[in-house]
Formats: sequence, structure tokens, C-alpha cells
Amino acid sequence: MNKPILHIENACISFGHGKLFTHFNLDLHLGEMYCITGESGKGKTSLLNAILGFVPLSEGSIVVDGLILGVSTIDEIRKRVAWIPQELSIPSEWVSEMVRISFKLKANRNIKFSEKTLYKHFEALGLEHDLLERRVTEISGGQRQRIMIAVTTMLQKPLMIIDEPTSALDPASVSKVIRFLKNETQKSTAILAVTHDRIFADSCDKRIFL
Repeated sequence: MNKPILHIENACISFGHGKLFTHFNLDLHLGEMYCITGESGKGKTSLLNAILGFVPLSEGSIVVDGLILGVSTIDEIRKRVAWIPQELSIPSEWVSEMVRISFKLKANRNIKFSEKTLYKHFEALGLEHDLLERRVTEISGGQRQRIMIAVTTMLQKPLMIIDEPTSALDPASVSKVIRFLKNETQKSTAILAVTHDRIFADSCDKRIFL
């Protein structure tokens, strides 16, 4: 089998005198969708943040697309990872502005925004085109989640990390998100998600308890 796009070996994250988890190992390959589940407070979101270099490991190592995570590689690694946090802080008044924010980031400035592709993703995710004409405060949390999933996949990163992708969705919308993300993994993408959603977890290629 080819080398994993994400390799985590003996990872440990500590806060104060306590350890959230230790000896965590993971190999995720292109074309796979894995999820991490478990009780709250066990370090699931912290692990996602560690992959992006926002939270340091106490022990172990993380390798993304052949690059060992470190001070000298973090910028290059972030260019290869698409990230959707659970709590989205969006400094935009209009949805039309919100969908372009990711393309203005330093790591994504070479990627062209396509409204045609965005509308195609909207349709697959059960979103109306006229959402672009609304204020961010006028859309629901579930709509915002799906919009960010649509936008993030347009970045075409080899690794996508998502924290609770379906927390604000009804079952029908969850099914649309699953189909959409499964389709994305067939385009040379790997997905790692944290979820408490049983339906989403059951759809993943592997479920990891933390």
C-alpha cells in the first residue's frame, strides 16, 4: 500500500499534570474517511488541532504527506490540509463574502474560486443558490456547516480535517453530507473527522475511539 497521507505515531497530549491521551497511532490513506469518536473531554479536538500545529504533542510524531510536523514544516503542511472547525468565527456580513475567505488565506492564494463549482456543491448538499445573497446572520447553523464543507472541498487539499461536520443537521442533510464527502475521497482526498453522530460514524471506513 502507498504511504499514508497522515501518519501519527505514539502521540500524547498533556495539559498541566494530566494527559488527555497517550500512545495514539493512526495511518490514513488517500481515498479513506476515518472518524474519531468517544466521550467529551478526551482530546479529540485537541488531536485535530495538533495535526495543524496549534497544539503541541508531549510525545510522539505527526507526518503529513511525508513531512514531519515541526517549526520548519508547519507552513507547508497547512498548505496541504483543509480544516473545518466546529465553531466557525466568520468575520463577514454576507455569505457571498464568507465563501471567498478561504481563498484569501496565504496558503490558498494560488487556488481560483469558481462560483460554478460552488453551485454544483450546493446542489449536492441540498443548499439553495440564493444563499449567497443572504447575510450570514440569516442562515442556520446547519446551512453554515454545509456551505463551509462545499467551500473547503473546492480547495482540493489531499487531507481534510473536520470537527463535528453534522452536529447541526437533520438526518436527511446528514445523508447528503456523507454522500458528498464519500465522493470527495474518490478524488484523491483523505478525510479525518471528529463526530458524535452515529449515522456519520457508521458511514466511515474506520471508527477510532478516544
